Amino acid sequence: MKFWTLPFLILIVLIGCSSKPEEKNKAVLATANGDPIFYSDFMAVYLQLKAEQDDISQKNPKIIEQLKTRALNETIILNLIRQEASKHQLRVGKEQVENRLGNWKDGYPPGGFEEMLKKQNTTESQLKQRIEDQLLVEKITTSLFSEETLVPDEEVKSYFQSHQKDFVEPERVHAFQIVVPTKEEADKIRQEIMTGKISFESAARARSLSPDSIKGGDLGFFAKNEKIDAFNEAFNLKINALSKPISSRYGFHILKVVEKKPSKRLSFNEAKSEIVKFLKKEKEAKVYKEWVGKLLKDGEIYKNENLFNSIL
Repeated sequence: MKFWTLPFLILIVLIGCSSKPEEKNKAVLATANGDPIFYSDFMAVYLQLKAEQDDISQKNPKIIEQLKTRALNETIILNLIRQEASKHQLRVGKEQVENRLGNWKDGYPPGGFEEMLKKQNTTESQLKQRIEDQLLVEKITTSLFSEETLVPDEEVKSYFQSHQKDFVEPERVHAFQIVVPTKEEADKIRQEIMTGKISFESAARARSLSPDSIKGGDLGFFAKNEKIDAFNEAFNLKINALSKPISSRYGFHILKVVEKKPSKRLSFNEAKSEIVKFLKKEKEAKVYKEWVGKLLKDGEIYKNENLFNSIL
């Protein structure tokens, strides 16, 4: 990677025009093969990385410098990747982004998605951009490196034979839930279901706060400790029995288990698809890392040292 500082004249212009926050956001912090990387692009990544640190780390100058460097590198890499995607006419549609965002949201209990955004110091719009970049990387890897990431059957069999202990599936339950704000409401709904006034699924659709309410509260199959602690109570329930209201940070849950799968050792055929996915991801990660390294090595990268050093 050729890392140069921006010419002195450009520095004067940039520093002089960035006294106001909105102007500073438009300041060019670096360029990658001639494309500008704006201060605001960098800050979106930097502030997120910073938010992931504890209070002590956020006050450690050494860690802050490491985070700044990492944030700039990630921003430059994303820029280079977008350039390569454009060369190969690879694009990600809005529908693909919305679908993946929807899948992410479905995995959170009520209020959990918004809480995650707050903790990560990001917005839904910024998250959509990250999802788009992630999908773009996946598309590039599939389009450009499909042959290098093929997984032969011999490799799959060898991995299975040497990792037998990893292919034991834990006990899993298929459960439904209803989430409401208070114990009183949970008790009332539970009583209505038990007396036959309303079905569990209808009550979930009409009154549950959880995103899965549109599916009648269906949580699908899960293992113990795979989801929030409150759901572990499902493993103590008999089929079609209702749990008493279970308190969590999201409210009060009523659970119903409709199916149980005992723990079992997987056969090769049962494990094969997961092994292929795992080995393919390993190969993709290796190929992707080498490819990014080459982009950085061959790229013309310029950095505004004065502006970068002024960031706290």
